[in-house]
Amino acid sequence: MSTVPDQVRRKSRTALRKAGLAPSGPVYGRIVDTGRALPVPPKARVLISTAILRRPWRISVPLDRLLVGAQGGWTARGFAERTDDLLWPSTPLLEGPHVALLRQAAAGEPTDEELLDSPYGRLGRRCIEAGGDYFGATDDAGVVASARAFIGRSRGAEAGGDRRPQQSGSLDPVLVAPVRNSSYYQVLDGHHRLALAAHRGETTARVVAKWAPVTTPLQDLLLKMSWLDGTKELYQPIDAPELQDEWTTVRRCTDRRDKMLAFLQERGIGAPATYLDVASCYGWFVDQLRQAGFTAGGIERDPLAVPLGQAVYGLPDGVISTGDCVEVLRAAERPWDVVSCFSLLHHFVLGRGSVGHEELIKLLDDATGRVLFFDTGQENEAWFKSSLRGWNPATIADFLRANTSFDEIVDLGPDDDARPPYADNYGRHLFACVRSRP
Repeated sequence: MSTVPDQVRRKSRTALRKAGLAPSGPVYGRIVDTGRALPVPPKARVLISTAILRRPWRISVPLDRLLVGAQGGWTARGFAERTDDLLWPSTPLLEGPHVALLRQAAAGEPTDEELLDSPYGRLGRRCIEAGGDYFGATDDAGVVASARAFIGRSRGAEAGGDRRPQQSGSLDPVLVAPVRNSSYYQVLDGHHRLALAAHRGETTARVVAKWAPVTTPLQDLLLKMSWLDGTKELYQPIDAPELQDEWTTVRRCTDRRDKMLAFLQERGIGAPATYLDVASCYGWFVDQLRQAGFTAGGIERDPLAVPLGQAVYGLPDGVISTGDCVEVLRAAERPWDVVSCFSLLHHFVLGRGSVGHEELIKLLDDATGRVLFFDTGQENEAWFKSSLRGWNPATIADFLRANTSFDEIVDLGPDDDARPPYADNYGRHLFACVRSRP
């Protein structure tokens, strides 16, 4: 997973709270008192953690299986909410700010301005903004001092002499928690010591792991999506480490993207043409067409798709509209040059839509200026063998010709999603419906 720029990873506090992800009640390192969060003394925190929450022995964990976590006395979840950074707890330790600072210092002596502008400096500033201090630092000068003390430790300075206020010591255990449905662990205490270990070239660390697993805000948000119903499935690619092990990417999407872009290039349609993805899910196709230079947007019924797309793809505000696609398409005042609609029509065929499937395809026809890319469920799929009997590529092409005004219907072939655990499903054909003159 590549490091994501801060401005891409930010999302609104309001969206997090609406998603039900804002922390409440006691949080790690703090207590709640009449609405105010008060620091728990470090010794008391360690005592409580040791007595109640963690295993009494140490385990060895690969450094590349660790994700950054608690900061400034807040849990990883609390810190993510307070700093508008949904993906903070999804960041690998080896790509985090602590390791980045040591790499920066190894390449040359950084100035104070460079330290403040580094991922470590930005972390310190965010902690101060969120909770008032960063290991005793309350301003930029304190953040710089903290960074230089850490660099000094990496160069052999005495750890005790350079330890910042509230910072755990070299004899304290590094504390982690397993991430649910994942082979990763979240760091609860010991980011600096783990970064020093990585800087020395070590590949594993001895840690104490808590019994109870944690989840990341990204996992929680995905599980709240209306169409998932609590299943660990991704309908579009998301590059996050904690989703690698037990989460299934149902639709790989890259095959359809490549066919779309190749077809558009062949027909001479490119940037800055407009693009709309109907039922855009997380917004992966919107992001991909934006990267290709298109003025791209989407329609999605689940409002949680908006903060998710903003966090994982960096989609700006307003790019994804939420609501019923029929209502949005009916209200559209102009067509888009390129429209896509994937895996939606069969829900209307099965009576789950607000209108008939013939009306939906006519609305898509009206919304399209040049090319509509389209796929739908087919009778070859095990779950639709009876309910979509007769819906095969040939009859779908006939349906498109009979119910739209496009001049050309081109079958671009099946998708590549008929793989375990869905080897008996998918293989849906992608159609390009072309209008010769907009």
